[in-house]
Amino acid sequence: MDDRRWILIPPAIWIACLLTIHILGAFTAPSSSEIPDDCPENSNNCERVMMAVNASPEALHQATMEWVSTQSRATIEFEDTTSSHTVFHSRWFMFPDDFFVETGCTENGTWIQIHSESRLGWGDMGVNRERIDGLIEHLSNTPFETSPC
Repeated sequence: MDDRRWILIPPAIWIACLLTIHILGAFTAPSSSEIPDDCPENSNNCERVMMAVNASPEALHQATMEWVSTQSRATIEFEDTTSSHTVFHSRWFMFPDDFFVETGCTENGTWIQIHSESRLGWGDMGVNRERIDGLIEHLSNTPFETSPC
């Protein structure tokens, strides 16, 4: 009978880790759904991209949200017509990553700013960069009507 108790230790450790990550993730959650000003200095778990796209800000953001809806373990925290805040969770330990998108206009055209940042840990093993690259690839393959800003 003592041998059977050992089989419960790995799941118990996993559940304890999940609870700890969930609690710490709640404490480190951003105070608002506004896109952060920048990645923290010397951050190994934050990526940020800004680029120009030939589309209206609303169509660009709609295409972004279509991509988000196809991603697993993603929860939309906030969304309006030109900005959003989504939380992605990693597969096994459910680490939370905040994903902000904002679109807008300037005299030069439409822009999109994408910010992906892990809440916990020292590094992200490239996940935030891959997530941004996935969205950029989706937007590159999405046909947009030419629209002046």
